[in-house]
Parts: sequence; C-alpha cells; structure tokens
Amino acid sequence: MKKSNSKAYVKQSEKAKESIKNYDNFSMSDNRNTNLHNVEFNSNASYYEEIYNTKWKDLRDKNYKDYRNLWHEIPKLKKTLDFPLHLDIETTNVCNLLCPMCPRTVQLADESFGELGYLTKEEYKDIIDQAVEHNCKSIKLNYLGEPLAHKEIIWQVKYAKEKGILDVMFNSNASLLTKEKSKELLEAGLDNLFISFDAVDPHEFSIQRKGTTVGKVIDNVFNFILLRNEIRPSCQVRLSMVMYKDEKWQRQFDALKIIWANHVDALGWGYYIDRDIKNSIYFSEVKGYHCAQPFQRMFLKYNGNVTICCIDDKDETIVGNWREEKLKDIWHNEKYKEIRRLHGTGNYYKMEMCKKCYMPHS
Repeated sequence: MKKSNSKAYVKQSEKAKESIKNYDNFSMSDNRNTNLHNVEFNSNASYYEEIYNTKWKDLRDKNYKDYRNLWHEIPKLKKTLDFPLHLDIETTNVCNLLCPMCPRTVQLADESFGELGYLTKEEYKDIIDQAVEHNCKSIKLNYLGEPLAHKEIIWQVKYAKEKGILDVMFNSNASLLTKEKSKELLEAGLDNLFISFDAVDPHEFSIQRKGTTVGKVIDNVFNFILLRNEIRPSCQVRLSMVMYKDEKWQRQFDALKIIWANHVDALGWGYYIDRDIKNSIYFSEVKGYHCAQPFQRMFLKYNGNVTICCIDDKDETIVGNWREEKLKDIWHNEKYKEIRRLHGTGNYYKMEMCKKCYMPHS
C-alpha cells in the first residue's frame, strides 16, 4: 500500500494531470494493431523495426550470438530454463518527463502510482550477483522510470559488465544524456541504448515528450552516436516512437528516417495502447498463441514486486517479491509454473491480464 505522498510525488501528480488532458483523444480501438497473429512464432511480435546497420552485431562474440539464439528458441520450444535469460530491473521509478501516453503519467495523475525512489547499491549488487550465479545473460535497467535519473547509472552498467553480464541495456528519453554521461556509459560497457523519440515536429514533440525539447534530444543522441563510433562501436543504438493510426504520425516516422537512418542502427515503432483501467477492454482470443516473456525474462519493480511481462504496469500478476525471496525460487514457484503451463498448453486466455493484452493481435 502506498504511503502518504511526498512533496515530489504531489508535484509530479499535478503536472501529470495537466499532461494527460487530451489522453482520451487516443483510444485503444483506434490505434491497436489488428493484424492476424504470425503463423511462425515471433518472440518480438508487436514491434515494427527498420534495420540500417548491423556492424555492431558483427563485433559481438559467440557467447552473445548463442544467447540471442536461445532468446528466440526457448519460448518457441516452451522450455523452462534454470533461471531467466534476462532481468528487467527497475533501478528507479523516477522520471524527469511526463509523457501523456505513458502509464506512469496516467497513474501519477490519479495517484495510484507508488512512492518514488531509487534502488540502493546493496540491492542492485544483490540482484546482479544472483543473476551471474545462475548464468543470466542480459539485463535492462528500467521499467517505468528513467534510468539516467539514477545517480549510480554508470556504476550500475560497469558492475554488471565486470561481473559477466553479456548484454546490458536500457531505454531512455535521452534528455539527461549529456556528453560526459555518454562517454562514461560507453566506457563502462553499455551494449544497447534504446531511445524514445516520438516526433520530429517541435510542437508535437513537446506534447509527446512533456518536459524537454526536440533540439536538446537531437543534440544528446547525435553526440552519443559520435562517441559510440569512437569508443564502443559494438553498442547498438535504436530510436523508437509510439505510432497512432493518423497519417501525421506516419509522416513523423518518415521524417525520423530522413534525420537518423544514416546514423543509428535501427528505427522502429509500436502502436499506442490505452492502458487506462477505466478504458480497458478484452481482446478476442487468438487460438494457438503463447507469449514468449514468461519463458525468457522476469521483471523486478522498484516496489519489490516481481511480474511476468512488459505490459503489466499495474502489477496485476505478481509472482513474488525480490526483496524478500531469492530470484531463482520465484522463477520456479507454483505461480510461475502455472503461468508457463497455461501459455505452454495454448490456454493463455484463462489469465485475466492476458485477455487485455494486445500482443496476440500484433
């Protein structure tokens, strides 16, 4: 249960209310992808991507390539490993922006979001040490927060790489990505940077990325790319945007390609999905579908909850608490086993949360 809100929380909540005033203009039924599910299993379904450069991949070693093969094969085979291949670690739930499409902003506006905070060094070390002990291959250092808002982000990347994590990554809005921080991240061993870049038009950008400007983010991203090319060319850089079924957003993506196609490794988009619980609807069942995520990864939220997938921003399906239990024990507990059994036998639709998921229709 959330404690009485801090001054910082109250201030963000008020700003969030302002940010989402036009939130209802983007309804899920208008923006969801209604393609039939892929005939061939795709562990990364629901995301459209254009790849421009794979030189970074050529610089990765055999261990990385073996891990990526497992990433696709394990969920296809519906196999349970001894430990997840990947951990999503919410190092902080603090963010410097209040983007109207973000579930964090929506929850702050109605004050259902948890209290703000940061993982301690001791908590982070314990997570990484457990991961390495059980041969975890990759980590992502964010969920709903902005990882660059954590003052220990450089140390977090460095510690994970020194301990032996193959693939260290995070998503960022890049507004805090200074030249100095870019250099330090690359020297620490960052392997992937995924940047949210939701418009080229300055006005649209200021609405979509509430709290920063397109000019600032362009400068930050370009400086990072120049340093990447010099310091760590094996680091992948990808820009993504949220897509809506209005032609102006496709034009924004086309403009994104003009600016960035010769500089980044990939550009992509995913459809906006309304995650406001008041507007939630059930998607129709897709026979034969199963989700990759319960077989690949585990999500460790700042509040201690462990969840099973990227969609569960309200912690509807909690399988454990990483502050109170060992990660391997959570991965093999009865709740997790039952979830994998349901997905493995084609019964994902028996899960309440999964009925509201758009991925089967992606």
